[in-house]
Amino acid sequence: MALTEASKKVCVTAIDDLMARCDDVTAAMLALRDGRPWIERARVKHEPGKFAAMSSSLVALGQSVLRELGAGALDHVLVEGIDGKLVVANVPGSGGLMLISVLAKREARLGLVLGHTKTCALAVSSAIA
Repeated sequence: MALTEASKKVCVTAIDDLMARCDDVTAAMLALRDGRPWIERARVKHEPGKFAAMSSSLVALGQSVLRELGAGALDHVLVEGIDGKLVVANVPGSGGLMLISVLAKREARLGLVLGHTKTCALAVSSAIA
């Protein structure tokens, strides 16, 4: 996984495109599996380090549960609350080292949020390959 300045520019563009295409997304972040934020955009104030760490923990827990239950590899984690939705997914081609986390409003269409998340993850994947 190559994290060069050129690849970072492509990743920033991918995150910016996700935010521009989906008004209901309130925050999007690329983070490393160890819980460190790398690129983050948000319409609402929150702490990037905490967001990255919690996203990493969710993915680790999801992977453990699926492994124990024999349900295959993790595709994404979805957490739905009263006021919003959180989608966290591994970035393909990163060897599980990079995550994308997307926070959306409650009224956001889940299919659109998942679709934009996957599109962004694929753009990032091509940039870091």
